[in-house]
Amino acid sequence: MKSSKQLMLIYGFLSGIISIGLVLLQYFTNSYNSSSLIKLFFGIFPVFMLSLFIFLGIYQSKERSFRQMLKIGLGISLLFSIITSIFWVIFIKYIHPDLLNTLNTIQLEVFITENPNATPEEITQLKESMEKGKSLWAQFNFSVVSNMLFGFIISLLRSSFSKIVQRQR
Repeated sequence: MKSSKQLMLIYGFLSGIISIGLVLLQYFTNSYNSSSLIKLFFGIFPVFMLSLFIFLGIYQSKERSFRQMLKIGLGISLLFSIITSIFWVIFIKYIHPDLLNTLNTIQLEVFITENPNATPEEITQLKESMEKGKSLWAQFNFSVVSNMLFGFIISLLRSSFSKIVQRQR
């Protein structure tokens, strides 16, 4: 059996690499403004892969205490978060510097379509908040926090499920 640290490194690294591959696939296929199903795939699949790797890491570990299982899941999601956040900053800084403008334009068009009675002040306020979120530091922080939140919830659910199953044996 592999140690907890090895499992965290292996599964955190694998989930990060798969997520990077999906971002690059989305970039090369230019599917930012595609159908809802494709956007859903690129949004949900990385979370699904993170969930799978957290489940595998906890399942393969020899640790059976709730605290240790949660720690393994959080370790996997931390490594995933760091890898994907660093890549995301590099991606929007060097590979596709116009990406945030493209995404903001799409988001603004959707807002105007869904809210045809929006006032010019509301549209201006939305544009200003989009501009504030375009900084690299904001993008890095948002990426780390959101990925860690997903990882924490998934780890908590998996660890709780494992403890319930252990008690019923």
